[in-house]
Amino acid sequence: MDILNTLGVNLKAVIIQGVGFLILLFVLKKFLFGKISAMIKERAEGVKNVYTKIENDRAEADRLKLEYQRKLSEAETEAAKRIQEAINEGNRVCEEIIKRAKEEVDLMRTKAQEGIDQERKKALADIRNQVVTLSILTSSRIIQQSISSQTAEKLVDDFIEEIGEMSVR
Repeated sequence: MDILNTLGVNLKAVIIQGVGFLILLFVLKKFLFGKISAMIKERAEGVKNVYTKIENDRAEADRLKLEYQRKLSEAETEAAKRIQEAINEGNRVCEEIIKRAKEEVDLMRTKAQEGIDQERKKALADIRNQVVTLSILTSSRIIQQSISSQTAEKLVDDFIEEIGEMSVR
């Protein structure tokens, strides 16, 4: 006993726990194990019934499979026919879309070219206006340097003509 006490084992507690375990085992066997074994038997019968039903269903599935294969071949023939019709319709629509797209591209090109021409004309007009402004500034400076007004006008007119010829090119 001294050895058990030295190891920290209480013999009285071990005996009480053993008796408690045996009582628990008896209660479980009486109330729980009986229900569990009944459930296991019921489950085994259920599984057996399921297997029987599966076999019957498999036979029915084989019969339906043959019928569906026949219907499938008919459906494939019909589908091939419809697909060909859809392809023909798609080609027609595609050609129509391409035609419309080409027309739209041509229209866009025309509009773009018109826009470019307008911008070019606007730029030329702006350049001419700037040239006129520069000419006026030049003439005013020339006039300030006491050149005769006829000489100044001739210089400005010549300058404007040269600029006009340059912008036309």
